[in-house]
Amino acid sequence: MWNGQLDPIEGSLALGFLDLIEIRFVESFLKAGVSWATLRAAHERGVKMFGCSHPFCTKGFATDGRDIFVKLHKETGEPTLLEIARNQQVFSEITTPFLKELEFDEGDLLVRWRPQTTHNLIVLDPARSFGRPIVSRPGIPTEVLNSALKASSIADVCHWYEVEKAEVQDAAEFEQRLAA
Repeated sequence: MWNGQLDPIEGSLALGFLDLIEIRFVESFLKAGVSWATLRAAHERGVKMFGCSHPFCTKGFATDGRDIFVKLHKETGEPTLLEIARNQQVFSEITTPFLKELEFDEGDLLVRWRPQTTHNLIVLDPARSFGRPIVSRPGIPTEVLNSALKASSIADVCHWYEVEKAEVQDAAEFEQRLAA
């Protein structure tokens, strides 16, 4: 469905950050019942509209986890969102909160993802820890804190890693969602 960021390494498929986000995007739509045909059409339209190989990773394309949106009329200051599969305009003030997990650079390309957690302290950023999910401030991988929490108390984990209770809680919450 798309061209990968990286060439194969020693004959094996290699995925970059943008590839992983596009896979996440496609997975969420498939789970919501969106057909492959709709996804392919949206992807093809996005490649043409935004002139890039990973349109689902641009600020122009976004998702609330169920629908595919395209931002239109950026120059007006108040973007209009078009739900591309059904070609219906939606109210940006309703959908914008769902799109806040994604951060973009000046060129509107996705640079990091801050998945929704209780305290919003988790980040996936290819420039930090090779894109592994980490607690943003200290940069500790979520899987490390979650594993430590399984072995001991939250107070111990906070002491060992010099982190806040909220950081450990968000790491555990994120890892539990991944396992589900």
